[in-house]
Amino acid sequence: MSYTVQPPAGTNLPEISPSRTLQVAVNVPKDQPTKKYYGALHEALAEARNKIGDDLTIWRDAVGKLEINKETKRPTKAEDEEDEEEEEQE
Repeated sequence: MSYTVQPPAGTNLPEISPSRTLQVAVNVPKDQPTKKYYGALHEALAEARNKIGDDLTIWRDAVGKLEINKETKRPTKAEDEEDEEEEEQE
């Protein structure tokens, strides 16, 4: 499995690479029944999902911090009144 993250400009990049390729082994002897193979496959996929999830959580946090800083502040009551006065003068 492979992925590449393309964060927005201005994101403080975390210490991990934005690209990653995972190889997770399915550990079951070839002479084992199909049921054991699919059980091992399920475990391998769960391991890969957890590793990718851990990485993406780091990226989500980095981008989330950028988004928090982008949020516009709500104007105070005094600023609202100033805006109204400016509009009345025009």
